[in-house]
Amino acid sequence: MSSIRIEHLSKYFGRSKGIDDADLHIQQGEFFTLLGPSGCGKTTLLRTLAGFYRQEEGHIYFDDRLMDDEPVYNRDTGMVFQNYAIFPHLSVFENVAYGLKARKVKKPELERRVMEALELVELGAYRDRQPSEMSGGQQQRIALARAIVIHPGLLLMDEPLSNLDAKLRLKMRAEIRALQQKLSITTVYVTHDQEEALAVSDRIAVLSGGRIQQIGRPHEIYLNPANRIVADFIGTSNFLPVRVAGYDEASCKAALELGGQRFTVRLDKPYEGEAIVSIRPEHIRLDPQPEDGQAVLGGTVSGLTFLGEKVEYIVDTGAVGKVQVHAYQTAYDSLHRPGQAVSLSLDLACAVIFDGQGREAVKQYATR
Repeated sequence: MSSIRIEHLSKYFGRSKGIDDADLHIQQGEFFTLLGPSGCGKTTLLRTLAGFYRQEEGHIYFDDRLMDDEPVYNRDTGMVFQNYAIFPHLSVFENVAYGLKARKVKKPELERRVMEALELVELGAYRDRQPSEMSGGQQQRIALARAIVIHPGLLLMDEPLSNLDAKLRLKMRAEIRALQQKLSITTVYVTHDQEEALAVSDRIAVLSGGRIQQIGRPHEIYLNPANRIVADFIGTSNFLPVRVAGYDEASCKAALELGGQRFTVRLDKPYEGEAIVSIRPEHIRLDPQPEDGQAVLGGTVSGLTFLGEKVEYIVDTGAVGKVQVHAYQTAYDSLHRPGQAVSLSLDLACAVIFDGQGREAVKQYATR
């Protein structure tokens, strides 16, 4: 196992930066995910760690060993690619054994380690099969076994589930996480799937435009996004224009002007002026009895989507625009219909307030 330290790392493609001044420390045995939309730099960062790219600025350390100029084969990493990169002309056993043969591992040890890896991914009975005879999920397991059989200090995974159907992705992500915990292997995992990242990770780095926007545990990223970019990418959030006035330094409280009403909120740092409230759809209730610390807005249902376990409503409030609400009472006959007038209760304790440009949070989610 290895820890990873990245210091002020930048990678250029021509004049543009694929990675811009990345700083992070991944602990030994940690499952660390690089998360972001296409083109954000997450795969570039992973491939730089692997040695496929050489950064122009900054340094990479595995434990205390400087890796800047080490070739791929000296980095002690196992790699699982998006397209699996399985050799079609080799059997399952031969695919997994490939890295050991390249390291000149003797036959008895090779046989033992390959079968051990295949048993870990539940493919021991398929050792003589050809990859063309295997399902997508089984091919993904072959690639995983090939990566771990060399006993790497670091496991790198680049969108390994993106080619699988939705149900199989759920199954495989649980299996990958269980295997990683069993082996206690330091893992860097790339995905654009927010739910996948939240489900498997010890910590997550959210990237956008080549820059790391926030690093934290899954619940920290979801509940307390550092800026609007993170809040907009992780899950679903409503962004409502508001004004913060009358900040009091003694109480750390201010007035929040929302939809023509004023509410008192406690801020985490001094701020006054135009601002943005970010609130998740699950923190808004339809036709409620308002409680202390909750803002109430009137509106009209403009759309709904029935999803079985929940209903997604779009409510036009007029004053602050359209708001998405998730309701979990799904008796079909009791659903609110388009055109129906409703009232909304917004739990401001669960809201995050950003400055007017969305660059930083001036109020975080209030734990209870």
